[in-house]
Amino acid sequence: MKSLTIALKDTLIRFRDRNAILLMIAAPLLISFVMGAAFGGQNGDTSPISEIPLIIVNADQGDLAADFVEIVTGIEVEAAEGPHPLFRVTLLDDKTAAIERVERGEARGALYLPPDFSRALTAGQAQASTTIEVYTDPAASLSPAIIRGVVRRIASGFNSVVIANQVAVEQLTAALQNAGGPPPAGVLAKLDDLGDILAAENAAFAETAGQRERIAIRAELQGQAEDLNLLNYFVPSMAIFFLMFAVFDGTRSILEEERDGTLHRLMTTPTSRAAILLGKIGGAFLTGLLQFAVLVLASWVFFGVDWGKSPLGIALLALATVAAATSLGAFVASFARDVNQAGVLGTAITLVFAILGGNFIDYRALPAALAALSKLTVNRWALEGFVNLTLNHLALPDILPHAGVLFAMAAAFFALAVLLFNRRFVR
Repeated sequence: MKSLTIALKDTLIRFRDRNAILLMIAAPLLISFVMGAAFGGQNGDTSPISEIPLIIVNADQGDLAADFVEIVTGIEVEAAEGPHPLFRVTLLDDKTAAIERVERGEARGALYLPPDFSRALTAGQAQASTTIEVYTDPAASLSPAIIRGVVRRIASGFNSVVIANQVAVEQLTAALQNAGGPPPAGVLAKLDDLGDILAAENAAFAETAGQRERIAIRAELQGQAEDLNLLNYFVPSMAIFFLMFAVFDGTRSILEEERDGTLHRLMTTPTSRAAILLGKIGGAFLTGLLQFAVLVLASWVFFGVDWGKSPLGIALLALATVAAATSLGAFVASFARDVNQAGVLGTAITLVFAILGGNFIDYRALPAALAALSKLTVNRWALEGFVNLTLNHLALPDILPHAGVLFAMAAAFFALAVLLFNRRFVR
């Protein structure tokens, strides 16, 4: 009970500080809005997403597989500075190597066309089929859905052309046989020229529906048609970043009271040392939790940020993130010599974690060694979890691994902080 009283007292002090309110609430909302406006393509005519790294393994030597690869490679989107390819395609011969590169984060996806791709489409049999395999990076936020959607659209176009021409040939063959004569050889040869047929069908489609219509369909996967609001990324990102500053500042108050002598006087009271430390750390935790709650509510009301379909998932992930960040801040304060050193260390850790964890740039754009290090940060696990909820609209089970890692971090850092603080204040 005494710990809760201390925690509530510290929380009230923080929320009565105007400068603290600016740091905890106003700054992340303002910066999120500016970044969303700068990179979000607010006019709806351009896409901030282009040149997604994609590996294609074409195991088929047929013309239709080559056509498929050419279509994927040729897709362009309108960026602010002009047209850009949607995919930065790399061609490989080894499917296993392609999948390994996706697993290492060197590409967002891999597309595998099987050896029977063209043969199955030109077989002239209704039951003939082939399977295109798509492998995507599970850690990526947007690109897997884009890759799968584009491949599905192109495959649907191939299916439509194949079925239409197969039915036409079968009907014509049946009509000629009923008339008592064999079908002309040129009719059956049509299916062997399906690549030309596909091109002709696409040209006819362009004349009736317009060439831009196909591009619009492809852009629909990452543009305004899906109501892609990049504030759904930037608000959680900046919330995590400024949360780190807030909780580091809150846990550093232990050292401020130690410097001013109030902490030692407090320890002379009947309140146990453990209760005092728990109350001080709990105050930073409550502050961070309220900060996150206000940011969620304010961003939803004023900016229309969609926090997903799982309020329980948001609440659980917020608890885990604040717990991990607070425990990390307490750990840093526990071994810092004084307030100034704790401030320097806290700022450095906050900035490094923000860079590695994706608050400023996608961690997959970093060198492989640094991308691996990002898994050690609170920021990456928290941001991935929130993006899964806000952008990918996933459910509670999908963020349980992220919450589990964050709670594990919180437990480890908290145990170390309590151990070092107890040693520090033993007299």
